[in-house]
Amino acid sequence: MTTLLIDNDVVIKLAQMNAYVDGLAAIDYSPADIGSPSVMLKFMGLFSEEKRQRLTHNDAEAARLLAALQSITAIEPTEPEMKTIAALGKLALEHGLDLQAGELMLLGIAISRGGMRVATGDKRALRALPDLATRWPEVNALHRQFYCLEQIVNALADAHDLARVRAAVTTSPRADETISFAYDKTHSSGKHAFMAFLDMVIEEHIEKPAPGWLYQP
Repeated sequence: MTTLLIDNDVVIKLAQMNAYVDGLAAIDYSPADIGSPSVMLKFMGLFSEEKRQRLTHNDAEAARLLAALQSITAIEPTEPEMKTIAALGKLALEHGLDLQAGELMLLGIAISRGGMRVATGDKRALRALPDLATRWPEVNALHRQFYCLEQIVNALADAHDLARVRAAVTTSPRADETISFAYDKTHSSGKHAFMAFLDMVIEEHIEKPAPGWLYQP
């Protein structure tokens, strides 16, 4: 049963770093819990090696991405959900909200079905949520129901110590600039310094402009 909807950024970056399964486990999910719209899985290359190669840096990363994609439950939005997604998209366009099609799909499905959290690597989408909620109050049902990539990596560090983060970063240094930069700046000071750095990123770039949306255990 799907209990966590996941966006493209999180899937691709965690797969590149060989941290997809461990990252999910660190926030208490397994691959069996994960879902994503079928159109997003197709975009990431579920059926196309060419797309997977284009989204990654080498054959090993592309192979890990395929393994991750094959483990994700494909979700087909219902007709009412598609109407909600279209309405949200129209609203975002009219008011200049920085929400992309993928995030709009995840929002529409999560609002409609309930009982699902959302993992996204799109900080701009998270920062747009307060404005969206003022214009579409149903979005407020998703308060504290989002994970950002930095939270997942912090949980990975907490569960496995900094050696696991080092393995992830050295496996794919270009997967995510913020994660690599945080590790480079703090690894000599240990796990807690690394986690504090990412906590600062989360606070400055998400919690301050969009308080109350990220999940808090």
